[in-house]
Amino acid sequence: MLANIIPMRSINNIAMLGLLLGAACGEHKEMSTPPPPTTIPPPTSTLTPAPTQAVPPAAPETPTVITTRREALAAVGKVVQIRGTVQREKLGDTVNVGALSVRCPDFRFPDASTGSTVTAEGKLELVFEEDSTMLNGEISQGTKGGGSTFEIYHCVVR
Repeated sequence: MLANIIPMRSINNIAMLGLLLGAACGEHKEMSTPPPPTTIPPPTSTLTPAPTQAVPPAAPETPTVITTRREALAAVGKVVQIRGTVQREKLGDTVNVGALSVRCPDFRFPDASTGSTVTAEGKLELVFEEDSTMLNGEISQGTKGGGSTFEIYHCVVR
């Protein structure tokens, strides 16, 4: 199989080069005699291994309650809890409290909860959106004005 990749002549040249280098270094080995087996002596230490301790499961992260944009910026990447009014939007339902709006893109609130107050919990991310109008005037799939939004993936209603 190797001969299909490298011509036999090259393999012979490499083998000959190896023999010549070995002879030039003054080392002489019989190629047909395997090396003598080596035995590893048993360990002489009388130390006993330390007992293993079970690691307790990590406690669930206590959610940070957010009510303002400043609190939300400080909590990006953490588990948060927001209590606000549900609003139905094209890119995902949002929970709004004052000027703060948090989108739950992968969770659809029941129709009856639209306009009512709920508590949502999950890991908060800050998502940057592209502007819908490009510099050359073309319209893209972005949102008007671009900007950023807070999102909770795997949103849980409490």
